[in-house]
Amino acid sequence: MSTIIIGLVLSAMAVCSLRLSALRLAGGCSGGSGQPYIPKVKVRDRNRFHYPYHTSLKVSGMSSGNSAVCVENALNSMEGVWAKVNLLNEKVSVYMKREVDEAALRIALKDAGYAVSRETEYGAAEL
Repeated sequence: MSTIIIGLVLSAMAVCSLRLSALRLAGGCSGGSGQPYIPKVKVRDRNRFHYPYHTSLKVSGMSSGNSAVCVENALNSMEGVWAKVNLLNEKVSVYMKREVDEAALRIALKDAGYAVSRETEYGAAEL
């Protein structure tokens, strides 16, 4: 009986490991697709005084430099948006030239494979 239980536990662990590996290898920004370097989307205007709106978002799922680049790229590709990631805190600071709906930011991050766990602040940028 104990052999059957141990076998079931090992089988369950193997299935979980395979599913996790499949998710990592599915591509995305983790580098699992064999892409060690992801080029950054560069923001032309890096003067904070030109970005009167600011928000900080808590983004779950960032685990590497590639993840941070993907999150920044997803937001920096939006017009009038400049994003900077703090990987240790899993936060992204988003500076905007015009007020951008939080839902649009969430959709851009969701399309990149990340989720906003909560909004920390939203409003005018402190200069």
